[in-house]
Amino acid sequence: MIFTTIEKFTLKRNAGGHATEIEHPVLSDRSNIIVIADEAHRSQYGFSQGHARYLAEALPNSRRIGFTGTPVSMSGADTVEVFGDLIHVYDIKQSQEDRATVPIYYTPRQVKLHLGEDDVDQALQEIADEFPVDDVERRKSQWTALAKAAGAKERLQELAQDLLEHFTDRTKTLDGKAMVVCMTRENAVRLYNELNRLPDCPEVKVVMTGNLSKDPEEWSEAGHLTTKAQRESIKERMKDLEDPLKIVIVVDMWLTGTDIPCLHTLYIDKPMKGHNMIQAISRVNRVFRDKPHGLIVDYIGIGEELREATGKYSAGGGKGEPAPDVGEEARGLFFDELEAVRTLLPESIDYGDWRHLSRIEFEDRYAFVTGYLLENDDIEKQFLNAESRLSKAFLLVKHIDECRTKADEVIFFQQVRKGIKKAKPGSHARHDELENAVRDLVDTSIGTDGVIDIFGVAGIEKPDISILDDDFLQTFKDRPHQNLRLKLLEKLIRDEIFHRAAKNLAQAKGFRELLEETLKKYHNRLIDAAAVIEAMIRIRQEMENSDKRAEELGLSEEELAFYDAIAENYQNIYDNEVLSEVVHEVVATIKKNLKVDWTKPHRVQARAAIRSAVKRVLRKKNLKAGDFDEFLNRFMEQAEAMWANWPSAA
Repeated sequence: MIFTTIEKFTLKRNAGGHATEIEHPVLSDRSNIIVIADEAHRSQYGFSQGHARYLAEALPNSRRIGFTGTPVSMSGADTVEVFGDLIHVYDIKQSQEDRATVPIYYTPRQVKLHLGEDDVDQALQEIADEFPVDDVERRKSQWTALAKAAGAKERLQELAQDLLEHFTDRTKTLDGKAMVVCMTRENAVRLYNELNRLPDCPEVKVVMTGNLSKDPEEWSEAGHLTTKAQRESIKERMKDLEDPLKIVIVVDMWLTGTDIPCLHTLYIDKPMKGHNMIQAISRVNRVFRDKPHGLIVDYIGIGEELREATGKYSAGGGKGEPAPDVGEEARGLFFDELEAVRTLLPESIDYGDWRHLSRIEFEDRYAFVTGYLLENDDIEKQFLNAESRLSKAFLLVKHIDECRTKADEVIFFQQVRKGIKKAKPGSHARHDELENAVRDLVDTSIGTDGVIDIFGVAGIEKPDISILDDDFLQTFKDRPHQNLRLKLLEKLIRDEIFHRAAKNLAQAKGFRELLEETLKKYHNRLIDAAAVIEAMIRIRQEMENSDKRAEELGLSEEELAFYDAIAENYQNIYDNEVLSEVVHEVVATIKKNLKVDWTKPHRVQARAAIRSAVKRVLRKKNLKAGDFDEFLNRFMEQAEAMWANWPSAA
């Protein structure tokens, strides 16, 4: 197997650079040679002259296989003609179903050019690519005229204002970055200047090549002329979601082969067509966290070319559109998802009219809907999935009047989702939100930072088990939303048990079993909600009592956990003094031998060393032969639970 570039197939030249051969010599006439070309839409054509011809002359009987995401079909360049019929198609539809890419949507947002439609169409037809043409100067003049119109000061001022407003609004609910494509380097610099004149513009960079001796000096002073290393640094900053650099402006660079996963919007102010356009718009289809889609914002009018490219793609057997129109596709998707959420909730309620309710009425509705969903795990799961799809769909259509009127309904459903997640044991709602690219709509009329306090709505003064006492039991019986309150209290108890498990496995196991047994009786209707609260109060009291036991036994909190690990089965066999002495020495020995990552698979020796050290302590204590392994295993289990993250857990 030989890896090479097509440029290696060339004619010999003399010192003056002139070819000394008429054609490339035959390297092999065998027919069992297979030439596999990646990016087969680019350099595999032009058989009258050039590298493609030389490759054909060097290996005249070879077989060809091409890989490309954008096959071409035009005069002088046809992928099927060169490589033969399609062997396999991995299309847009499959890619999106596999979550290898996200969907791309298209929205026109044109800023008027002071040219006639015929001028734009003619310029589009004359877009330069790698294929030779007869009248280069004529084509250059048409392109220059279009670029000049696109770069007019008044137009760029309007473009910058609209672009920044659109990006700011979009990033309120979808964290990410954007790329702008301009026709020329001059236009890129002018747009950069106009953007930076606007208030609240984030950091913007221009990415382009240049010539220090020919380009304006101010371009270099502004940092627009960059080296390869500097451009790589800019790319790494763009990949970092937390970096303040949010927008890059390009002309030709970064439109192929550049992966910036958090890039979610491509603003196009440059005529494009065919495979070059498909390659460019693919910059925003990369998967990133929960990014639901990429968006193409068209400022110059490439809609017809996009439809033409889509037609060629479909004719080639591919399923799914490269970039369907937002107005045509996303509106229907949004209303489908809205109806999917509604069908999971109690009927005869207008979920979008909450602004007309009093505060008490709003909180009652919120508590009722949240409690309703928490009662059925299956419906709750369906709601969370449907609400996620709805919120993502709304990102695309919130500028459409028909959809924007449903914003209050979306806000209410998002708040219910937050309430459900806060009520789940072990939830880290705030951390989850920070990890997501999709952000909720914020409405401060709901509460501080636009968030409802689910515990306060349910009548729980603070999210802490310290509220569980006899007084709480009395007020519990007289308040509404008992099922919701039980779910929230269950979360508090389970979270406390989880935190205690890291310190005391045996103790946490006992509390967990008591809670599970109580809830099982409640779900089987053997006891009422008040009885569950009584059991929770007992658990809380036992937790407090267990904290006092350490002092009574002369043990530290850490040592008590190891004591409890063995006391349940051996307290009647060995007295407290013996067990306490064993625990003292075992804990001291383990802590002395702890190493970073000692519980990880690659640190088997570190774990074995601790186990051996504990064995030596137990042998000195003259334990009964049948008890030795049980003591050892329970001590090791507790050590792993308590110090798995040593030294941070110490």
